[in-house]
Amino acid sequence: FHHLSSGINAEYGGLSSQEPGCSATACADATTCANCTTADCNTKPAVAKFNCSTYAFNETSKDFDAGDVATCWKAEGDHGACKTPGDEAGADHAALFVDTATCGGCTDADVTAKTCVTVSSARAAGVALVLPLLAFLLHAFF
Repeated sequence: FHHLSSGINAEYGGLSSQEPGCSATACADATTCANCTTADCNTKPAVAKFNCSTYAFNETSKDFDAGDVATCWKAEGDHGACKTPGDEAGADHAALFVDTATCGGCTDADVTAKTCVTVSSARAAGVALVLPLLAFLLHAFF
């Protein structure tokens, strides 16, 4: 009996380095590969890039400022989700909104605590583009 294995789309980080293959042993690390039982399952999954805005906590304003855009990965055809700071988010929640941590949806606990809001990746990318433009326009006309 042989085990088929394939790389996986690691949690919003893109494809793992596991090459599709067949071996006598099962895939040992579920974070890098997946075991499969059908003849066509040992192919690389199709993934697509999407962007999420990052946010940094501003100690002066006690609010979050939009930062750079993080590149995230999702299964092709799936909806991309991004985390944004909720009304109750503070400095102790800042790690949720940096780099690729902002990729994906909020946990139920963070939503309930109002520290995190899940938004569509289409909206999150638009915010990252619109905020600098808005800041420029406000500065230019006022």
